[in-house]
Amino acid sequence: MRSWGSVVIALALAACGDDGKSVVDAPAGDSDGPCTTCVDTGVDAPFAPTTLADTGLCADAACTTVQTDVREYAPQYQLYADGSTKRRWIWLPPGTTIDTTDMNHWKFPVGTKVWKEFTRGTVRVETRFMTKLSSDDAAPGAWFYASYEWNAAQNATTLASPQMGVPDANGTQHDIPSRSNCRRCHEGVPGRVLGFQAISLDFAAPAGQLDLADAIAANLLSAPPSPTNGPYFPFPAAATVADRTAFGYLHANCGGCHNPQAPVYSALTSNMSLRLDVTKLGTVAMIPARATTVGNNGTVSGMNGPIVAPGNPGGSVMIMRMNSLTFPTKMPEIGTETTDPAGIAAITAWINQPP
Repeated sequence: MRSWGSVVIALALAACGDDGKSVVDAPAGDSDGPCTTCVDTGVDAPFAPTTLADTGLCADAACTTVQTDVREYAPQYQLYADGSTKRRWIWLPPGTTIDTTDMNHWKFPVGTKVWKEFTRGTVRVETRFMTKLSSDDAAPGAWFYASYEWNAAQNATTLASPQMGVPDANGTQHDIPSRSNCRRCHEGVPGRVLGFQAISLDFAAPAGQLDLADAIAANLLSAPPSPTNGPYFPFPAAATVADRTAFGYLHANCGGCHNPQAPVYSALTSNMSLRLDVTKLGTVAMIPARATTVGNNGTVSGMNGPIVAPGNPGGSVMIMRMNSLTFPTKMPEIGTETTDPAGIAAITAWINQPP
């Protein structure tokens, strides 16, 4: 495993000069070599690894081989990304565990690294990276974010501009986000990691991918759930397939911003909560995505109306927003350029259910 994770933790607050750019020397014993070029990355770190391989994910520049101590995973509820396919990995410092005292909001150990790769068609476009630098998740710069753009030959990466991102990266319609947009999505949840948590991992993942049962077996959780085998947090028996599909979709695609811990959660958004809560699965009616939308009003283009009007998708603000690509009506507000037909169909089927 490359040692960059320990380097950035030790040097995250080191001075890089008044302009935020400098050169960092390799620490003694770092045989893999340092991240030698500081880049202006904002408040969260004075420098960043210049290539994806420098972050510790891969054994080679083309990332044909992933380091053996990095674990691949895939959440059961997927975030829509304009049709891109994705792969995800996580690395925890040896001997550490995730603090799961609050099963809804996992607290990751300092040094944790997480990656997500985006492929559009057959073109690998970008790989995003985040690592934890401080034990206080809420502190400025506690998590460092970076994105790496793949070249046309698919054998090397470069660090994307933290201020601007990259529009239409690698000849595709995929836009690499700015670092501020990374924060907008990730920093609406206390633990900052969106897809690696209890409900998203509570299923039988494909072979070779980490799921909740695997994390428990590997002693990665400080307070593992019971019973001894899953599912650990099942939906209530009365939940229909449409319920499960809709609640899972809203959790992954909307719950990062629409939850009680996020900045947008207020009377302005009708206190709408779309993130699943392991303590609120006793009945369908108590699941937040139902309890805070059905019968509650929202706004679209200045017009007030029901967020979810049972039996009337066309009269539901949620569907109006999902069908729009025009700001400020569109939802999600950032991160997509096309509507999600499968997601719209799932929410429509849920709204159309008999009462």
